[in-house]
Amino acid sequence: MLVYHPAYDAYHCVFRSLLITNHIKVIEVAKLRILDFFLCFPAEIQRIRLPREHSEARRLAQSSANHYHGPVSMHQAFRDMEHIQIAAFKTLAASQLITSNEFESGLVRRTDLAIPDELKAPLAGALVGNKTLVDYLVNKLGQLDLLGTDGLKHRTGLMEHRYDVA
Repeated sequence: MLVYHPAYDAYHCVFRSLLITNHIKVIEVAKLRILDFFLCFPAEIQRIRLPREHSEARRLAQSSANHYHGPVSMHQAFRDMEHIQIAAFKTLAASQLITSNEFESGLVRRTDLAIPDELKAPLAGALVGNKTLVDYLVNKLGQLDLLGTDGLKHRTGLMEHRYDVA
């Protein structure tokens, strides 16, 4: 039996990445991967250690049931998504929607190239349908530092943080 999940679809990842990078113009690759994961699995936000001022995120996570199914293991799903996310980011770089030289050094920078017209309406629709979630991800969670103790890697537990130079 073939089961589809957008988390494992490279083209859907391109779409989600554009949704995020339209709001955060420069972002670390690792942070974009983490935000993309929570865009796919918003209910998993309740499993991370959040700052006190992010209390509304727990309610958001509880009200955001995963549309398909939640991951059996949050960590395994994140690892499984890595090669798909990297392929999607490389596609964006090849399309010149992000800068390729900075991508190679760990940063995603959205270029000034306009998004193709065929994607503008679907992106706007996705933003309207997930406005609260996208707002939280880009304006709150995305503003946390990535590295070090209490950084995004540490708080989510999705990536190793102990050896980060913060």
